[in-house]
Amino acid sequence: MPKEFIEVQQEDFMKFGGERPSYLEIEDALMALGGHGVNGNSFKNDMMKLAGWTGGALTTYAQRAAIAQAAFNRIRGILPAVKSPEELKAALKTAK
Repeated sequence: MPKEFIEVQQEDFMKFGGERPSYLEIEDALMALGGHGVNGNSFKNDMMKLAGWTGGALTTYAQRAAIAQAAFNRIRGILPAVKSPEELKAALKTAK
């Protein structure tokens, strides 16, 4: 059964401690799908941009919490149904 992710909230980007926020779980899944390491990180960044993230390397999710929330929740809705990086990329492109 595919992993379901909890909906991402803007407050998640400003939390310290407690339960691990779901956006970190989504990032982990993106990096695993993209091949871990540098390739996985590049894939995660590319998919976040396709999902609507507009920040650069030095922009935190908390700085643009509404945009980050929307991007992660967009990926969250698609990620459990895909099995390959290509499927995710195609789904994000068509779901715009």
